[in-house]
Amino acid sequence: MKKSIVKKLFLSVTILLVVFLAIVVVGQSLFLQSFYTTKKVSLVSNQLKTFVNEYKTESWTSSQLESEIAKFYNQYNTSVAILDKNGILKAENNFDLTVLTNKGEKIYIPLNNLLYSNDLQQILSLNLKKNEQVYIEGYIRAGYFLPTLIKTKNGIWEQSSTKQNEMNMSSDLDPLVKVQVSGKLIDLHLPLTNQYTYSAQMSSLMNAIADLANSDVNIGKYKESQLPITYDYLDKMSGTQNKVFVYPIHTIHGTDIIFALTSLQPVNEALFVLKGFYFYAFVIGLLLIIIISFYFSKVITKPLLKINKATNKLAQLDFSEKIDVRSNDEIGEISKSINSLSTRLENTISDLKTANKKLLDDIEKEKQLETIRKEFISGVSHELKTPLSVIQSYAEGIKDGLNQSKNDYYITVILEETNRMNELVKDMLDLSKMQSGTYHLQNTPFEIVRSIEQVCELMFGHITESPIYQINVQIPPHTLVEGEYRRIQQVLINILSNAIKYSENEKKITITISKKEEIEVSIFNEGPHIPENQIEKIWDRFYRIDQSRTRESGGTGLGLAIVKTILDLHKSTITVKNIEKGVEFLFTLKEYSEE
Repeated sequence: MKKSIVKKLFLSVTILLVVFLAIVVVGQSLFLQSFYTTKKVSLVSNQLKTFVNEYKTESWTSSQLESEIAKFYNQYNTSVAILDKNGILKAENNFDLTVLTNKGEKIYIPLNNLLYSNDLQQILSLNLKKNEQVYIEGYIRAGYFLPTLIKTKNGIWEQSSTKQNEMNMSSDLDPLVKVQVSGKLIDLHLPLTNQYTYSAQMSSLMNAIADLANSDVNIGKYKESQLPITYDYLDKMSGTQNKVFVYPIHTIHGTDIIFALTSLQPVNEALFVLKGFYFYAFVIGLLLIIIISFYFSKVITKPLLKINKATNKLAQLDFSEKIDVRSNDEIGEISKSINSLSTRLENTISDLKTANKKLLDDIEKEKQLETIRKEFISGVSHELKTPLSVIQSYAEGIKDGLNQSKNDYYITVILEETNRMNELVKDMLDLSKMQSGTYHLQNTPFEIVRSIEQVCELMFGHITESPIYQINVQIPPHTLVEGEYRRIQQVLINILSNAIKYSENEKKITITISKKEEIEVSIFNEGPHIPENQIEKIWDRFYRIDQSRTRESGGTGLGLAIVKTILDLHKSTITVKNIEKGVEFLFTLKEYSEE
């Protein structure tokens, strides 16, 4: 069973696109998250290096630093925090408390690390004021107090996380010492309400910094080529997966640590949505694939089917089918080539058929000529044998002196037979000349009526016992026809001779001249009919209808053959038919026109 190319191409394209769609869906499910993470980490790492280089070389003011940090966040959705070597967050404005202890010591308490957390709002809710008594717990190092609890008459603030920002940069740092102090606020710098709002990402960053500070990681051991240090951080409060970047740098002002945190939550959310979307996307994609595959297979195979149909007909030598494909591509070129091949093959076969037909005609003509030649030789042999025998017999009689009283009769017979042979040879040569294909007519205009009258006077004027003849002229008497005058007269003489031969005394011969499309000459003689099976044979050489007729009836047997040949040369027609009481010969001639 033959398989359709449309079906095969449709299935192939459909399977290919379905496999491609499946690869895309599975690939996104398996690799999108890791690909996104890799690209995001690479992007942020490169941009963070640029930020670090500018930070070290540009000497930004506090406001410029805040602006660059904000721009970095807006462009890459990445929060940035810069801590000094003591783990204190650098900000545009420093917020702090100064306490005079009961022992008379001044303690500086920075609050920058609490700016982006809920702790800041709790501290502001204490409504701290100068000269107010406070109780504070925390850790102290190098004069910096890191608070974990603040208690006033208005309430208590306690840090939600006990982790401290103690960066393990090197072993040169002073150790943290836990202390409790009581005293009076002698100075304070607090942010205005809503000046720094809670930020989940900054809060996650500060928690990540605290986690790193409490770990055993020594960021000071990393080389420049290994920076930034990256690690994953899961915010336990929100469940958000983040990537943290750590970049310690050395400036003229000391050692700073740049932290950056970028959330990986967007890709997780996207994957979650995609998993629900995949089913609908796959169904819609499958439908689109089927439609596209069907259309694609039709577009590709339609011209191929046309080519197949045309070539099948071409194989059966049917050249009627042409390929109507006009695309400017290989299929279009193939179509043009097949159309060209079909046309050339059709012309070649047509020429071959014409040549074969001509060859068959030539072979048939050659066969006919061979038959005519044999008949001609047979006829000539027969026609010459009899007069030669007669001449020989009478000549021998004269020579032997037999019945000398009849010598004159013998001589007359010999002369008649000699004349008969002479006429026969003359007619044979004349007929051969006209049938050779090299004979050219000498056409001139002449009056057909006058020509017929002259022939009738010649034919019937010297015959004592001739039939009655009548000429019916149905055209103007001076009508001109075109032809070779001598040959047309020869036609008239031969037909009239044949009519006289087969007409009995007192029988009528009627000659009618009329005009239809051409000039028509009809010669009718009363007498016996020609057998129907012999009508077409009367034009053959040496053919006689009545083989029993004696030689005395005259003729060479070539008269009607000469008539047919002459009229064929004139491109005229001649017919013979039996009608009531006799036989009619009718031939046509072209009327002369001066145009």
